[in-house]
Amino acid sequence: MVQGQKENREPVVGLFFGSFNPIHNGHVGIASYLLEKKLCAEVWFVVSPCNPFKVDRFLLPETDRFAIVSAAIRGIPGMKACDVEFSMSKPSYTVDTLRVLFDRYPGRQFALIIGGDNVPDFPKWKDYHWIEAHCSIFVYPRPGMVTSEESPSMTFIDAPLFPLSATEIREMIRKGDDISSLVPNEALSLIWKLYSK
Repeated sequence: MVQGQKENREPVVGLFFGSFNPIHNGHVGIASYLLEKKLCAEVWFVVSPCNPFKVDRFLLPETDRFAIVSAAIRGIPGMKACDVEFSMSKPSYTVDTLRVLFDRYPGRQFALIIGGDNVPDFPKWKDYHWIEAHCSIFVYPRPGMVTSEESPSMTFIDAPLFPLSATEIREMIRKGDDISSLVPNEALSLIWKLYSK
């Protein structure tokens, strides 16, 4: 629990920001871990139209990526797709989205879900001190991630490490390789349809 949240008994909503280009079993596995361990009561997949730290010329339109995320988690209790950033100015900064969500859901307790590869650059994030003061931060494992906690707000979780990135999955689609074991089955046909254009 971080400062300002000690008396808050509201269930924790984990905010999983990402381009999800496309969403894969690693993303869903991290959300499932947080729900199963009761670290979060819900996990919202916040689909980002534009990441200020990434320039991806193979980025599918946000509405298509949102449709894929929605299909992938449909029927899974505690998971939902969130399009809050679609109506915000671009690029999308996490702190601005958090402020919108805190205003929209007063009294709600939010936690941030980030990959371990983001930890070294976290002090470069816009208003990162505000994020630390208002949110717990769950850090999931990524290849080459740091192992020491950089902030008292950060908690490293022992979620399973997914072997492939979304970039590698897109490359497999381009080659016509089988990705059925890597992405949620409910979204498989939509992923093929939209990424093989």
